[in-house]
Amino acid sequence: MAYRSRFKYGLDYAHLYHEVTLCFLQHVIKRHGQGELAIVEKDYKKIPRILKSPDLAVIGAIRKDKTFNVYAKRIENETFLFFDEVMDSKRNKALRGSTFYKIKKPLDMDGFIRIIIMNGKSDISRAKKIIAARGHPGGEA
Repeated sequence: MAYRSRFKYGLDYAHLYHEVTLCFLQHVIKRHGQGELAIVEKDYKKIPRILKSPDLAVIGAIRKDKTFNVYAKRIENETFLFFDEVMDSKRNKALRGSTFYKIKKPLDMDGFIRIIIMNGKSDISRAKKIIAARGHPGGEA
C-alpha cells in the first residue's frame, strides 16, 4: 500500500508516501496477530481510512532521534492505532508503517498521549496534537 500523504497540519509531508513493508507486516503478525484483539487480514484494509480521517493524531513526535506519527480511529467498537516513521532522506521518502494494533476502549487525547509516551522514551513536546472535527483532522493543533 502506498499513497501520497495530504496533511494540513503545518508539516509538509506532501512529497512522502505512506507505505507498509514486509517487516511491518511480520511485526504486526508476531506482536499483535493473536488473542481477542488480534489484527486480522480485514483490519489491514482499514489503514487508509485511519490515515485519511483519524479521530486523533500526534504528528511529529520524536523517539530515539526518529520522527514518527500516530493515528487513532474508532471503528466498530474498537480503536485502531497506527504508527509510522517519517523517512525523509535522499534514499527514503516515505511515512513507513511501524506498528498497528487495536484496543477496546475509546480514547480521548489524554489517554492517547498516555499510550504514546507510556515507556517514557517518546517526546511529544513539539508534536502537533490533532482532534478530528467531523472526520476531518485539524480540529485542534
